[in-house]
Amino acid sequence: MSGPIVAVIQARATSTRLPGKVCLPLAGEPLLSRVIERVARTDRVDEICVAIPQGVAQNPVADVAALHPGVRLVRGPEDDVLARTILAAEATRASVVLRVTSDCPLYDPAIGASVLEMREQLGVSLASTALESGFPIGLDVEAVAADALLRAHRESRDPYDREHVTAWLWRGSGRGPVAFLDRTPDRRAWRLAVDTADDYRLVSALYDALYEQQPEFDFGAIECWLSAHPEWLGWNEHVPQTPYQW
Repeated sequence: MSGPIVAVIQARATSTRLPGKVCLPLAGEPLLSRVIERVARTDRVDEICVAIPQGVAQNPVADVAALHPGVRLVRGPEDDVLARTILAAEATRASVVLRVTSDCPLYDPAIGASVLEMREQLGVSLASTALESGFPIGLDVEAVAADALLRAHRESRDPYDREHVTAWLWRGSGRGPVAFLDRTPDRRAWRLAVDTADDYRLVSALYDALYEQQPEFDFGAIECWLSAHPEWLGWNEHVPQTPYQW
C-alpha cells in the first residue's frame, strides 16, 4: 500500500486528571503546539493530523491546531480513539501512521524516526518504543501500517482495544509480528508525560531550563539534565501509571 507517512496526534480538552492540559503553556506556547513542532521535525513524516473528539468542549484544542498551517484536524467519536485514528488515516490517505499522544510534549523526533525505520526494515505492521523498559514514559511513539489499523478497527470490539488503538496488534491478534525499540540505560521509571499537575510541573521546568538555549533539545539533553538534577524526578514519582493489558 503506497501513500504518505502521517503523524497522528491524539488530543482532547477533557482530560480527567488535568483538564485543559493541552492548552497549558510550555515556554510561552500551548503544550499541543510544542508537540506539533517536535513531531514536525521527524524525518520522513509527510503530514501531521490532530485527531480530537467531537463536541464544542474540544474547540480550544481545535483552535491551537489551527495556529499551525498545514496541520489537518479531524474529529471523531468521544469514546473511540481507534475510530478517530482511522478517520485521520482515511482523511490523509496514509499508508503508515506515526502515533503520538498530546500528553507527550517531550517527544523526540529522532526516536520517532528510529521507530519508523525499524518498522520498514523488519517488514512488520507495528513498531513501537518498548512498553516496559527503555525510554521514559512520555517518549512513547508507534509506527503502524494503516491497513493493520483498519483490520483492528473492523475486528476488535473490546473497549480497551478501542481506547489504546494498537493493543489488539500487541497481543498478536493481527496475526503479524510486532517490533519494540528498547535502549540502555533503562529510564522507564522516569515519568515525562503530562497527566497531572505534578507531571506538568516537571515538564514545564524542563522547558524553562532547556528551551531558550536549545529549542530543539532532545532526549539526550533531558537525560543529562535529570541525571544532574535527580531530585526533580521526585516531583511526580508518586503518580501511578496504568499498566498495559496483554
